[in-house]
Amino acid sequence: MHKMSSSMSTRDGSASSTVEDFTAAENVFTRALHMYKELPVTPEIICAKSNLKKFLAEEFEFDSSDGTTCAVHDFGEESDDDITARFGIYRTKGLVAVVVSGGVKTPQERLDHLTHIFPCFQGAVFEVPFKTPNGTVHFIADGETIPYRIKRFINCGPCSTTTLNSIRFDLNATIVTVGANADGTAGAGINQKKTDNCILEPNPGWNEFIEKAKSAGATVKNMDVNLTRYVPFPNPRTNVMHKDMMTTQLMNSLEKTTAMFIVSRPPIIAVTERVNESNSVVGLQLFSIFDKTSKTYQMGLIKLQEYIDLAMSKGLPSTYYEKAAIPIMITYCMGGQYKEGVWGFSPADKDARELLSCLTLESSLTVIENIRRLEYFTPAYDPLAYIEAFV
Repeated sequence: MHKMSSSMSTRDGSASSTVEDFTAAENVFTRALHMYKELPVTPEIICAKSNLKKFLAEEFEFDSSDGTTCAVHDFGEESDDDITARFGIYRTKGLVAVVVSGGVKTPQERLDHLTHIFPCFQGAVFEVPFKTPNGTVHFIADGETIPYRIKRFINCGPCSTTTLNSIRFDLNATIVTVGANADGTAGAGINQKKTDNCILEPNPGWNEFIEKAKSAGATVKNMDVNLTRYVPFPNPRTNVMHKDMMTTQLMNSLEKTTAMFIVSRPPIIAVTERVNESNSVVGLQLFSIFDKTSKTYQMGLIKLQEYIDLAMSKGLPSTYYEKAAIPIMITYCMGGQYKEGVWGFSPADKDARELLSCLTLESSLTVIENIRRLEYFTPAYDPLAYIEAFV
């Protein structure tokens, strides 16, 4: 297993440093480890991990018979949306309206993905109520209107202004946001953006939507990343889990989502610091053995120095490459090698995501093989949000 404390010795990174100190890749990596190596253990995180275990064991009862639950999901982006559909939405009593996001993929492509991952949804189509063992799911394509008053709104994906503006709430409704600010207003996350014109853009109307809901008596809860980032999915290969968590299709999706978090660096522009910071926090929970004597470690330092030099040539601050240091080093210590001049791929590029096209072919196979041995995969953001809407 790779889940253990880092074995490398590091230098003291507590003193203030000049820009010149960061030109040495190992100094940057050392500082990043000091920044991100501590994993918080709080009652909230312990409870959330216990809730996720119950969720995946089908031990939670979700009852929407007191009013319609509405969830927005971008199936096919990350595995947590898909798993929420199977172990949350599919098992909910009463009516659940599921808005299937547009954006970089069409709603139909996303619904097709869901029915491929989980055969229990086969036969589901838009606008025709789909019967589940205990309730009904109404899949609504992004861009259409929602015909129900909503008791619970779970914001696990972006949607169009047309769809968002059609939402009307019951009394004492609950809104759960993922990736927003603490008060539910739009932050840096994508779930509060709009999908108009088939692209993701900031939605100036989101905050108005939240304030209007609050004034009508709705309670808004945001899933704090300082909680959700520390609640990863257990690897079904190394844990006894429900058979639907172990299908070939879902395992491939889980592994490729995890690989994307590890190996795909955003383009060298300052606005991507947040992504690399998240991937640093997540990455160290999955893999944290760094053998300074290994060839892969030394190759990682060389590649990290290249990233540092490129960032500095663009005048970016040291925090930019410091937040990318851990993912780059994990990539190399897991056997990955970036192609020359390539750091990542678009999540919308299905072939690139499947093949990990930013890596050489041989090394991409090595990375996937090592991912299959990990104890944990990526965080369970959306299952935790679904649970929160019912507690």
